Amino acid sequence: MTDYEDSPPSPKRYKSETTSDLEVSPVLTDSYQENSFAYERKIFNDPIHGLIELHWLLVKIIDTPQFQRLRRLKQLGVSYEVFPGACHQRFEHSLGTCHLAGELLAHLCQRQPELNITSQDILCVQMAALCHDLGHGPFSHMFEEVIAELRPDINWQHEQASIDMFEYIINTNKLKPFFEQVGLNDIDIIFVKELIFGQLGQQNNDQNWPYKGRNISKSFLYEIVSNKLTGIDVDKFDYFARDSYYLGTKISFEHMRFIKFYRVIKVDDGKLHLCLRDKEVKACYEIYRIRDDLHRRAYQHPVVKGIELMLKEVFIIANDHLFFTSKSGKCDIRLASTVDDMFTFNQVDDHITTLIKHSHHPNMDKAKEIIDKIERREIYRYIGDTHVSWTADFKKKACKSACQDIIKYCHFDESDCHITPNDLVILTVELTCGDRGEDPLQNMWFYTKVCPNKATRISKEQVSTLLPQTFRERNIRLYCKIRDQHICSIVRCGFKEFCIAKGYAIPKGSDQWIAMSPKVGRVLASSLSVVEQRVELKKSTSL
Repeated sequence: MTDYEDSPPSPKRYKSETTSDLEVSPVLTDSYQENSFAYERKIFNDPIHGLIELHWLLVKIIDTPQFQRLRRLKQLGVSYEVFPGACHQRFEHSLGTCHLAGELLAHLCQRQPELNITSQDILCVQMAALCHDLGHGPFSHMFEEVIAELRPDINWQHEQASIDMFEYIINTNKLKPFFEQVGLNDIDIIFVKELIFGQLGQQNNDQNWPYKGRNISKSFLYEIVSNKLTGIDVDKFDYFARDSYYLGTKISFEHMRFIKFYRVIKVDDGKLHLCLRDKEVKACYEIYRIRDDLHRRAYQHPVVKGIELMLKEVFIIANDHLFFTSKSGKCDIRLASTVDDMFTFNQVDDHITTLIKHSHHPNMDKAKEIIDKIERREIYRYIGDTHVSWTADFKKKACKSACQDIIKYCHFDESDCHITPNDLVILTVELTCGDRGEDPLQNMWFYTKVCPNKATRISKEQVSTLLPQTFRERNIRLYCKIRDQHICSIVRCGFKEFCIAKGYAIPKGSDQWIAMSPKVGRVLASSLSVVEQRVELKKSTSL
């Protein structure tokens, strides 16, 4: 992505020379046109969206050390270790999301001027889109799992860190005067935070409306950046297009077409919601199919998750021996404590592995050894996976117990190198359509060409009989830290026995596992039949 050519303006009003020959403004409301600052833009050249024009106040935020940190955070984290093209950063994703938020609002202003969307509304929504990922740590969502293990009591989320960093940027870089110049006040800052995080702290007096940044007449603005109702928002629009581009996979979803069919309509709950044209209903399912496909192909790729397991171990080991600088100048902040203060959190990015690799601390040898194994591609062996019920308990303690059970089914000879439960790792992978794993259509509203101002529901049965019956799935994956092929073959067969005994689906390709190791096949020929007989006996007893 090519940065803008001009520097951001001083607080004095000015006319941008950069965009004077390029302005093609939508038909906006009077309140938007009255403020000339809305047309003062800077241009970025983006490989996904082309030329992106951003307001100078947004550029002020971009040109801060805290926002520039996003250049050092890969969008897909560890996926880059498997997909060499996935080298894009959260920096460009944030700019792309901000651009799409502006495109959607420009469309609504043009088609529905009665919504009275103000220039301040537009700037706040774009600002939220720009800053929504400020709170991500090294290697994206993996860092949240590390903090959850090291400090389970704080329930840390990157969204909370995003609004903390947003506040820190404003205060540290003294941006308040620039906010005031364009008519943004403390309520607008609260509005931006609500768009990123959701409801903040104490609830509003109105029981029907929990937000303070905007009243219920602007409820639809809360569905643009982070849509808590349907999960369809401009954040997904950008990362679908951007991630698939850099992963080298093609998708059929056209986000700009989707945006053009949005309308705001008042529905039964008394609120204004973003509604879609009825003919785009299949595109809604396509969004969730693409999300599922990206998770299976890239985000939850078995090798990607194997490397994540190793890096989590590295971070947990390094927590007590890698320190960061506090505001007082002392280097005494542990990795897991960096989330408590944005001054220290700003120091943490993907380069943390380089710090660990070149550390001279004697207690870092194990962490350095794991990093060395990753670089040599000596990654934990992926054994296989199986489907389990959504209610099955596979928390940390249950996973440890399952590893012990799997080892009981492993038939080692006396000459074989035996393994312990610590050599096995069970990982739970959950895939859902939306946040709750329910039919996404049940929270969506549509309109027709004949009645464009009346919202209606569309049931799954009205769309197609070929749609999925369930919208969530839970798998458990087994990894082995020992890479020896013979040992892994024994573990694979033990995992198959474990799945049969528990009544889980037999892992894919398990018929070939025995064929790969004749010695193991001979040992297991009788034991598998015994297990299967026990299962049949249990079934007949229950009947």
